[in-house]
Amino acid sequence: MNLETATRYRQALDYISSAVGHVDARQRALERFLASGLPTPRLEDWKYTALDALERSPWHAPEHARDALPDSGDTPGTRVAFGNGRLVHTGGQPQREHSLAAHVDDARARQVFDSLAGDAALTQINRALWQDGLWLHVPAGQVAPPVFAVHYASEADAMLHTRNLVVLEAGAQAVLVEHYRGVPDRAYWQNPVTEIVLGEGAHLDHLTLTEEGAAASHTGLAVVRQARHSRYSALSVNIGGRLVRHETRVNLDGPHAECRLDGLFIADTRRHIDQHLHVEHAAPRTTSRQTWRGIAAGRGRGIFDARVVVHAGAQQADAQQSSRNLLLSPHAEIDVKPQLEIHADDVKCGHGATVGQLDEAQVFYLRSRGIDAVTARALLLRAFAEEALGWLKNSGLAGWLEPHLAAALRLQEGERTA
Repeated sequence: MNLETATRYRQALDYISSAVGHVDARQRALERFLASGLPTPRLEDWKYTALDALERSPWHAPEHARDALPDSGDTPGTRVAFGNGRLVHTGGQPQREHSLAAHVDDARARQVFDSLAGDAALTQINRALWQDGLWLHVPAGQVAPPVFAVHYASEADAMLHTRNLVVLEAGAQAVLVEHYRGVPDRAYWQNPVTEIVLGEGAHLDHLTLTEEGAAASHTGLAVVRQARHSRYSALSVNIGGRLVRHETRVNLDGPHAECRLDGLFIADTRRHIDQHLHVEHAAPRTTSRQTWRGIAAGRGRGIFDARVVVHAGAQQADAQQSSRNLLLSPHAEIDVKPQLEIHADDVKCGHGATVGQLDEAQVFYLRSRGIDAVTARALLLRAFAEEALGWLKNSGLAGWLEPHLAAALRLQEGERTA
């Protein structure tokens, strides 16, 4: 990493440390990041994605939160807004009960904070420069109202290293939406880290909508640790940003723990979307399901890289992967890499992956029924996307997501061959 870039990071650390504290830990994390630098395609997990643009850009830590955020639609729950990486006012009052910066030193948060994220370079820079993020704690046996965490970027060349921590005690239930967005056509970098701890029998529904501006970069990480009989149902929808790379890691640490990881990406124009999934079956009778659908148009590129590891003691594990993808342009590209690593002999595991084009026979059938070509293709794309949205029907989130999804699926006819 060149001297000018390193100087910018150190200047950001000086400002954030003076405002937020935890100076020593932040300093150690920054030095580790500067020693390793950003990941490169020489690393197997990064072979499809280069971060050269992040290396060259003049990033800075924004000094001002943005109080007035654009409307995110009718949110059926508690809305917690973060502008430029910090909590902002919602309904006239800041939602401080959901501010990680306000609770990170509390006993319960301190027990689990920074215990899952690991030591990768992007985690280190997040650890050094985070200012605030979501704190969601649900006591044992309680059912929390849905929480909508909106993360909005408004400053050009701003880097936002949001940190989120979610803790559900035994038998607790919650619904969480993370919505990442920003000013259109303004370059910024969101690098969030979300840690999730689910106690015995806890259940979390988790929707992540990445709807960044057209010039934005997003490198996100979500790490989940599940106790016995817990359930984690996640849906990731990536429909914005110039470069998006998101990683989800799930550790099924207790018997009968279940996770469901569904997702949809739309890589149109020159958008690059790279999704990594990693599931560890570390206990017997655990279950994982992955259902992903990808669409690439124009000169867009999509990547689905998913790995499931079944440990030696995880007998009767059940893991299934499904990735289906559509190319709508001869210049678009989708790379699919499903992986199963099995160290037990009594398991039920399988995976399937396809990359193809829209079925012209189906288009012809719809046109023969009086439907014009544009509408016919839109209907088929919507049906294709619906395959990855199954659990939304019972989550109460389908109505909120619908306008965002509908806008993303309105691909111009020219985009298919651009």
